[in-house]
Amino acid sequence: MLFYSRKAGYFAHYQITGKNEIRLNKPILNLRPRKDTVQILLHEMIHYYLFIKDIPDINHGTAFQNEMERINRESGANITIIAPFDYEYEALKCHWWKCDGPCGELVKRIRNAAPGSKAHKRKCGGNFIKIQEPANKRSKSDL
Repeated sequence: MLFYSRKAGYFAHYQITGKNEIRLNKPILNLRPRKDTVQILLHEMIHYYLFIKDIPDINHGTAFQNEMERINRESGANITIIAPFDYEYEALKCHWWKCDGPCGELVKRIRNAAPGSKAHKRKCGGNFIKIQEPANKRSKSDL
């Protein structure tokens, strides 16, 4: 299952099922070198480690930073607290919609879904018309 976010990965604990998972954002990480995938995975594994050890991990605090620095020092990795992937996220927005009304607003999206139009229609009176999509559409089996 793909998720569409600026985040390259995340760790989640589901209280109802008791399951934990680390998810990586494949579309973003496919645009980056392999070492970035490894470092994002290590970052999320630190969250997982702190969780199973019952060590409070609030906003990448001291415990997280100590673990991150230890792993970086011992492995030569370059795990960071924040990994900006804004360029890659924007590059994934290949479905473009333009308002045919007076505002001419341009909306770029990752998913092939028209922007919500009720509020916009009240404000501008226009409709969003698709003006660009990927040249080589992928099927769900490719994802």
